[in-house]
Amino acid sequence: LPAAAALAATLLGAALGGKVVTPHFKWGQTKDAIFLSVMVRDLDKSTVEVSLPEGDLRFRAKNTKGEEHALDLPLREDVEEEFRFEVSQRPDKWGVATVVTLTKVHKHRWDVLVQNPKKFKGLIDKDWSREDQSLDPEDEAPYVEDNELATITEKTLNKTISKFSPLILNVRFPWCSQCKSQDETFAKAAKSAKKNKQMKKVGFAVLDAREERRFGKAMGAVCDYNCEYKVFTEVGEAPVQLKSQWSESALLDSIKKYMGPAVHVLKSESELAGWKAKNTTCAGGFLSEADPKYRLFKRVAGAMRGELVFAAQFGAERPVELALPNQTQPYTFEGSWGDNGTALQSWILPRAVPLLQEYDWQLRSTYEKIGLPMAKVWLNDADSNPALDKVVRHVLRRVAKKFVGRMAFVEQKKSTYSYELRDYGLNHPEVYPAFGVASNASYNSVKYSLDVTADVAPSVQEFWSDADRAVEKLGAFCEGVLAGEVPEAHESAAPQTNWTEGTPKTITWRSYAELQRPERPLLLEIFGKYRAEDARRRTEVDNLAAVLKDQASLFTVARYDASDNYLPPEAFSREKYSSDTEWYWVPKEGAAAAQKLTKPKRDAPIKAVLEFAAKQLGESALDVDTAMARFEKEMEANPPPPPPAPAPPMDMGELGGMGGMESMGGMGGMGGMGG
Repeated sequence: LPAAAALAATLLGAALGGKVVTPHFKWGQTKDAIFLSVMVRDLDKSTVEVSLPEGDLRFRAKNTKGEEHALDLPLREDVEEEFRFEVSQRPDKWGVATVVTLTKVHKHRWDVLVQNPKKFKGLIDKDWSREDQSLDPEDEAPYVEDNELATITEKTLNKTISKFSPLILNVRFPWCSQCKSQDETFAKAAKSAKKNKQMKKVGFAVLDAREERRFGKAMGAVCDYNCEYKVFTEVGEAPVQLKSQWSESALLDSIKKYMGPAVHVLKSESELAGWKAKNTTCAGGFLSEADPKYRLFKRVAGAMRGELVFAAQFGAERPVELALPNQTQPYTFEGSWGDNGTALQSWILPRAVPLLQEYDWQLRSTYEKIGLPMAKVWLNDADSNPALDKVVRHVLRRVAKKFVGRMAFVEQKKSTYSYELRDYGLNHPEVYPAFGVASNASYNSVKYSLDVTADVAPSVQEFWSDADRAVEKLGAFCEGVLAGEVPEAHESAAPQTNWTEGTPKTITWRSYAELQRPERPLLLEIFGKYRAEDARRRTEVDNLAAVLKDQASLFTVARYDASDNYLPPEAFSREKYSSDTEWYWVPKEGAAAAQKLTKPKRDAPIKAVLEFAAKQLGESALDVDTAMARFEKEMEANPPPPPPAPAPPMDMGELGGMGGMESMGGMGGMGGMGG
């Protein structure tokens, strides 16, 4: 294409009666960018045109005599679509320079600028003034040659696919080391397959995404830790993704599912019954292999190989059904056949997993692919109650049936996944069975928790034991999550249940509504328990609340431990594990209208806190001097616990094993180390 463009420019210039000149150019690079200077003598600056058609550079300009200058460069690697250029004010020996700045897609050192530098011999130079000479050349081992692997180009792809069943393609950049281990596994698997009679028809090949830049881009070539291969089963069929593995045996096992047909063609109903008895099976009836619906069905089957069985009968059209083992009623597809198969695949994915199954990390990719919110129940396997667990599973299957296609349901063991309860605010205390919903299967999903409080049921166990009521409550909770009506869950201490006037009210994330809509204003301490002298400071606030009991009708002294509870940054700007103690006045309008004690901003003495409260109430409502005198007496009557005793000094006599050090004789000779 670049050569054709250059020829077209030459013919155009000839037709106009003038010669098209190929200008001199030079280039330099940093890790992130390419700097290209194109020189034209007596440049007419108004005629400069620079573009990147299909990722290659195209330069056009004229000199003051009207002579055409054209340069088409087939770039070695990919650059971003956005670029900039400017005409340099400094003259060059070859003329006026237009400096083009290109941003690299892959941040590394290019070995050359263009695919075939020999074509530009005598015209191309290195711009050492713009070259980052600290960039080391990439270590490019002869991967294909060393491992006797076949190479693929866009021209040879179909011919190679026709020889194998299937063809596994490793699309890679020769300089990329992110997938080094997986590349080695791929090469070992290719050698092992040649020795295995059952896998002799499996082909292994490599696509050099730098040499075949456009084709590599079409194949999704990247250089990152998500190492994947392409699997081709038939000429003309779109490839499917295959995740890399850390061992050759695991890779070969994952390849086996592509060695058979994507769709099993059935001869009888009994044959279908055999598949259904042991496998999750998606089956349908089609007029023929040429039926457009069957082509979509087959396409989806190819993309979902190994996840379930696809089966078809020809001669008559029948609905596509999905059946799971031990599940009495199949699902029937009633969606669209007018797309590329997306509707069918999206319908199958959430229905191809059981209504409820035990979760482990190997299922993560399955649920990530489904892309639905995940409802989770945590069961106590350390102190198992089989009868209760059976009821819990029965309840959840009933709920799961109502949310098929909208939410997935899993159970998790306490021994393996109890650590997750912290993010749901259900770890203070841990009570089982526990229930929550994640917005998706990723670790950073939004969390929602069902807090079984006394107004819901006397205990968590009694909540689950009343199956009908539990189904109703869980269904309403899940609907609320999907509707965006349930607040997000976060790390939280247990809510306080025994507060009395004259003591600090402890607020947690689970009781955060008290900060959003307090019954009366709050004098709020926000702190982290890892602060210095935490015990003394807690005692001070205890005594402060006791002193201010007479003002209980006006405001409440409250505390919030930010090290144990999520603190919304939009309301209170604070580092998670900060050791600072901060004070706020939270009016009845809530946290959004809170005022902060700023003199001092942190670790304020109690007198400053009292003055802050008096200012918010009005001087007549609180006598600071009187309150301070009462506080000092309260500290005498209720002092903080004594600090822990210092560790006893080490008995040097116990270091008897170090005998012989006297021979060091005062370490004589080290005096020479003085200044």
